[in-house]
Amino acid sequence: MPAPTLYYFPMSPPARSVLLLIKELGLTVDLKEVNPMAGETRTEEFMRMNPQHTIPTLDDNGFYLAESRAILSYLIDAYRPGHTLYPNIPKEKALINRVLHHDLGSFYPKFFGTIGALFNGSATEISNEMKATTEKALTDLENYLIRNDYFAGENLTIADLALLPTIASAVHCGLDLTKYKRLNGWYESCKELKGYEEDQEASRQVGEFLRSKFPAGLEPLN
Repeated sequence: MPAPTLYYFPMSPPARSVLLLIKELGLTVDLKEVNPMAGETRTEEFMRMNPQHTIPTLDDNGFYLAESRAILSYLIDAYRPGHTLYPNIPKEKALINRVLHHDLGSFYPKFFGTIGALFNGSATEISNEMKATTEKALTDLENYLIRNDYFAGENLTIADLALLPTIASAVHCGLDLTKYKRLNGWYESCKELKGYEEDQEASRQVGEFLRSKFPAGLEPLN
């Protein structure tokens, strides 16, 4: 059976979380880069796969799946069932899902919304409200790590892979993570990931792109 295909964009944190998983597991996946800013996710062909025209999008031999967190869990269940990154143990899986839902419903929209507003020009400065929102989002993550080294327990899971690209992008945009001691320690531990350096390079591109539009980057948040 042919390998699945992942449609991605290098600067997209959600897409990069899937790239981290592929690298970590050594999965054989065809990668196709598409640029949403150039309208490449709005072609008729792409819209048939994903009417929401978002990335990443997975094509597993005619089975189409969008949303990075869904793709993360699917790839484990389909190709490495029971792997420690997403174990078949109900309570452990529930803790992972809890973090994934928090990321999707709270952290990502709050935190990356600030970067996104600067990217698209809808904001020309970081307001006090934006600063308070991002500080709350980061503090929430810091509190997840009070009892554990990783977000869903003592072992690395897809919950960590989902969060890393967003945090890395923020760091390369100028965020000082050292004021969040536990979060910074977790970030340092992620250097052991097989795809870490590739993700760092993509994060650097995000930082350069943001500073081309907003030279201060995220430094006003510090």
